[in-house]
Amino acid sequence: MVYTLFIGETYLKESSYIDENVDVKLIRNSILETQEMRMIPILGTGLYNELVTQFAQGGTPTTLNNTLMNTYIKPALKYWVLLDSALILTFKVMNKSIVKRTAENTESIQTTDLDRLLDHFKIRAEMYSERITKYLLANNTSYPLFNTPGNSIDTVYPKTNNYTQGLYLGQRKGTWNLDVDKGRLNNC
Repeated sequence: MVYTLFIGETYLKESSYIDENVDVKLIRNSILETQEMRMIPILGTGLYNELVTQFAQGGTPTTLNNTLMNTYIKPALKYWVLLDSALILTFKVMNKSIVKRTAENTESIQTTDLDRLLDHFKIRAEMYSERITKYLLANNTSYPLFNTPGNSIDTVYPKTNNYTQGLYLGQRKGTWNLDVDKGRLNNC
């Protein structure tokens, strides 16, 4: 089956931190998975499907969709792919186990360093994704499928906020006893 990728492995290698010798198959699979997981919630089903159709091999994208793709989607997708593929590129699934990739003259990074790197990618991915949303909201009359992505059971409506935030619960160790009313206090 032929899939339409919004960015190719060449674009990713030339515009990011991925080395030239990384296996193309790993990158291609990661791009497709990330594109579907991250771009559909940002663009919505209708606009995403329109872009897939227009950018398919031999397709003719509109000028507006070309601008959307090259100026907004590609930079965001690049950082989402870097974020989502970091672990996949670190490990390899083999017949008998999952192994960590190593090479001569290299040193594996510590978990804390990996977490910092993933945060770096996530901050940039969210920022570029927010730019997509703001561009589409500012130009909503030019992108009617953004406002009306469809009405079938599998329709995904676009997000209006692309930032995520963690929840700080303090540094207390142990279990948390939440005072949950289990019907004893009659607070309903």
